[in-house]
Amino acid sequence: MKLSNIINLKIFNKFKNKKLLVFLDQMLVSGSNFLLGILLARYLGVESYGQFALFWLIVLFFSSLQLAYIISPMLTLGAKKNDLILDRYLSTMISLQFFFAGLLMISLYLFFEIAQLFDEKWNVGDLKLFIIATTLLFLFQDFIRRYFIIKIQYFKLIVIDTIAYFGQILIISYLIYTDILDLKSLFLALSLSFGFSFILGYIQIKKVKTTTLHKKLLFLKNWQFSKWLVYSAVLQWGSGNFFILAAGAILGSWSVGVIRVMQNTMGIFHVLFIALENILPINFSKIYKQSGYTSMMSYFQLQVKYGIVIFSILAGFIYLFSTEIINFIYGKEYVEYAYLLTDFVVIYMFIYITMLQRYILRTVELTKVIFTSYVASTTFAFASSYLLIEYFKINGILIGLLSNLIILSFYYFIYMQRKIKL
Repeated sequence: MKLSNIINLKIFNKFKNKKLLVFLDQMLVSGSNFLLGILLARYLGVESYGQFALFWLIVLFFSSLQLAYIISPMLTLGAKKNDLILDRYLSTMISLQFFFAGLLMISLYLFFEIAQLFDEKWNVGDLKLFIIATTLLFLFQDFIRRYFIIKIQYFKLIVIDTIAYFGQILIISYLIYTDILDLKSLFLALSLSFGFSFILGYIQIKKVKTTTLHKKLLFLKNWQFSKWLVYSAVLQWGSGNFFILAAGAILGSWSVGVIRVMQNTMGIFHVLFIALENILPINFSKIYKQSGYTSMMSYFQLQVKYGIVIFSILAGFIYLFSTEIINFIYGKEYVEYAYLLTDFVVIYMFIYITMLQRYILRTVELTKVIFTSYVASTTFAFASSYLLIEYFKINGILIGLLSNLIILSFYYFIYMQRKIKL
């Protein structure tokens, strides 16, 4: 049965702006992830939740590779194809996705086998099979949802994401109700929801036969297009997560659980940043084209001032009520770490500033600077993580994350000033 026959499409024809549907879908995904974070933090406990968060970093690592090597080329190059060859192109991309998944499965299995030789904590038994399955199905589902975006089939996008993300909330709620929630049942629930969503989406796509030569050429073209994106993805993941991984090794998985709770609480900004991603880059580009670099910098400074005011007000509010917020959402187990929430507001303010700076660098086509900045920040994270966490404990994670963002911002600022002098 076609998805278009499930619900009357006329409902969605009322939306004149199709980008609104994409934004609503992202709200569905982000909202579900926020609710899932609350459920897991409350009912798994800080130790098990921290273990889950560590394993999920592995999922996000492979997701970043897929985004760089498959999704980004597909969204960029696919948008340039006419309707006559788009289906053939996307069918070839599906084959490439399956090949990527096969390599991933082998790599992830070998990772667990080798990691346990160095640290007994990675000897997780058959749990690794559930983690591998979840990773594969999460990536497959993400590929299909991007497929529907490029085909402008937003109704199907919302349906499969509702199944994947709202479905996992339902299954996990049942596990909590029956008191059988643990890491194995959790990853099984995620596998089922992502898997069913992927299958339902996969049977809806149009498949066209392609030759082996065509697949090989596309493989090489994708690599030529995205090799620097892949390198940047690895560095960006390392820059953002190295302190968290180090904390898990030095302090224990509980520390990762605490940090993940704070990040989950700040999840509302993820939706805001995604919305800004659809607005601000276009504004920067238009101002640069019409009025030049100086005017664009004035617009940048205005946006920074707005951000500082908003984040300052929020920081003051959270400083006064952080204990009540954490206790209400996550329970007493996390209250002693509620003070960290104010620090995360400062971190997210710098995330916002560096995001604006990257928009400028992309607009003036200084994208290499973005790559080299991640080299600098990853080097700093690698060199300083042990000392910061060993000396400052859990506060060292926040010091490291904030220092990394300040390094990135200062690095971007240097090249932005050089551009002014040219």
